[in-house]
Amino acid sequence: MSDLELRKLQMTGGASYTVSLPKDWIKAQGLKMGDVVAVMPRPDSSLTIIPHQKVALGQEKGSEVVLTPSKDQDKERILRTFIAQYLAGYEVIRIVFPAAAKPDLRTYVKEQARRMFVGAEIIEESKDELIVQCLSSYGDLPAPKVISRMSLIAKLMLRDAVEAFRSRDKALAEEVVHRDEEVDRFYLFLIRQLTLAVLSRSVIQEIGLSDPRDCLVYRLVSKSLERIADHAATMARLSKDVEDAPPQRLLEGLTTVSTLASGVLEDALKAMTKVDAVSANNSILTAQRVERDADVLTDKLYEMHLNPKTVVAIRLTLESLKRIAEYSEDIAEMAINLTARRKGLY
Repeated sequence: MSDLELRKLQMTGGASYTVSLPKDWIKAQGLKMGDVVAVMPRPDSSLTIIPHQKVALGQEKGSEVVLTPSKDQDKERILRTFIAQYLAGYEVIRIVFPAAAKPDLRTYVKEQARRMFVGAEIIEESKDELIVQCLSSYGDLPAPKVISRMSLIAKLMLRDAVEAFRSRDKALAEEVVHRDEEVDRFYLFLIRQLTLAVLSRSVIQEIGLSDPRDCLVYRLVSKSLERIADHAATMARLSKDVEDAPPQRLLEGLTTVSTLASGVLEDALKAMTKVDAVSANNSILTAQRVERDADVLTDKLYEMHLNPKTVVAIRLTLESLKRIAEYSEDIAEMAINLTARRKGLY
């Protein structure tokens, strides 16, 4: 079948227009006379025609992949392959372990699946096999809702990481580090959604998007949020290295910079939600101020005669705040791109 075929519209019944479908495509889809197809209008003025039974599926229902790692592969390599299959969108992932594999390998993979994947359930397990099924319905957790959840966790992580630093609360710092795993779970789930949306345009509306180009935007925004959470977790870890109480003026300066960084993220996310170029540009301007204030505070740090380990922890914390502002700035730029698209500029 050629890539492009021109067909004329026909009038039937005096009110409806029809167009014939290519015979080779009909055969390839296993369709016959009387079968139902779904017709979906697209923002680019095109129509997508999909066999009705495949409308709600990113891949064929029951799609399964079998992994057969060799005895020489370490558990981290096996896990990376496992993650790749999850992101590829398979509904069932079956891992057949080599006969010489140790029992703790199966336990490790099982625990990582439960910790890292949204909606992953172990449906069958034996000494040489593990079967994981991904049960999540995309309609229950669409892409905008995933981004909203990731952003909320990231903002709270940033707030609590600074508080852990100010109060030298190691328990709170450890809690922030653990919350990073939740952001990672949502991030992997969203990448899985977007992958299926690229493979099947029928999934785009199911995951809450209206334009295929939004997949790239959400991919970049989710990565920025994942990196912001990583830096908040880094700040929490660094807070545990502070051995002496920092001067009040240093804590006030750190609080000011973190408040600014949080404001950059807040404005960027508001711009994304409301497709608001004004909030996006405000976010970018504030991000530039974060970098300036962080650099000024870093210069003053060496005049305070603190413990060297404390100095390193504070300096790296300020660097993380700068990175958080930069990633938030990236989100703001994505919002500006969305604004231009909504106004029909491209």
